[in-house]
Amino acid sequence: MKRFAYRLSKASGAAVLTATLVLMGAGAAIAAPPALPVSIVNTPLPVQGNVTGTVAVSSLPAVQLSGTSTVKLNTTPLAPAYVDTDRPARNGFNVSCFTGNVDPVYGQAACTLLSIPAGRQVVLETISCQAVLVGGDGPGDVQLIVPNTPFTPGGPDHVSHLLALSKQASGNGLDIWRTTTPLRAYGSAPAQGSVDIGLFFRANYSPSVTQGISCTVSGYLVGQ
Repeated sequence: MKRFAYRLSKASGAAVLTATLVLMGAGAAIAAPPALPVSIVNTPLPVQGNVTGTVAVSSLPAVQLSGTSTVKLNTTPLAPAYVDTDRPARNGFNVSCFTGNVDPVYGQAACTLLSIPAGRQVVLETISCQAVLVGGDGPGDVQLIVPNTPFTPGGPDHVSHLLALSKQASGNGLDIWRTTTPLRAYGSAPAQGSVDIGLFFRANYSPSVTQGISCTVSGYLVGQ
């Protein structure tokens, strides 16, 4: 009888120990703390290696690249990335000139529209002109003369753009000829000094009528 009681006591103790271990294990699993977010508030950390996939930059600070970094833009015809390399700074101008009457010998006249400062460049975008001529006569020649620093030794120092005028009105023995057209003309001056953008006009001389042309060009200086 005593032996049976001893065995029962050992068995009961083992059962209690097993139940205690099971409860302890269950309690440890339930008490695991949740993961907390991590915030980095110090100065930017250096990153080395290659970045693959897509990197999105949505923060306010500017992104700066140094060294030999290469940036590629993925564009499509329906969503192009527009870059205007002609306009690092926009210093627009509108200038006009009037040739006065053509001379009686050659029937020519000219005037200066703009002086390009030394070492600077200009881009002309629009020109408008009006000429007054004897009725039945027409302009013999109209040229916008734009100086250009030669790209190669011995290259041209200017370019002449031929302008086409059409008759708009007539009256009192006179004809009015006009043109307004967009264009893309580039001018530049050497570092040694300024050069002029000019207007040249030719028509048959008439002692009774002042035959000349007035023109206005619009554009901008490149850079500051």
